[in-house]
Amino acid sequence: MRIDKRKKMHSVAGEHIVMHQSKDTSDMTTVVGFNQSALLLYERLLDRDFTVDDAVRILCDEYDVDEATARRDAAEWVASMSEHGMLI
Repeated sequence: MRIDKRKKMHSVAGEHIVMHQSKDTSDMTTVVGFNQSALLLYERLLDRDFTVDDAVRILCDEYDVDEATARRDAAEWVASMSEHGMLI
């Protein structure tokens, strides 16, 4: 999988967000906020193909976290990114 570069990261008042416009019939925009670990994954995985295992390694290398916790967090991050149309 890969992060969709058409979805641009913005820094607003010290927060990192991506705005996602719905393609449904209604004109809705969603703002997705990133915490520090989500931002870390976004920045390290942007512009390359990756797997959940890649995200797990990044989390384990950066934080004092066991692999099971990193795997759960990485899977949640991927699911959220996918839900908001940010992965291709």
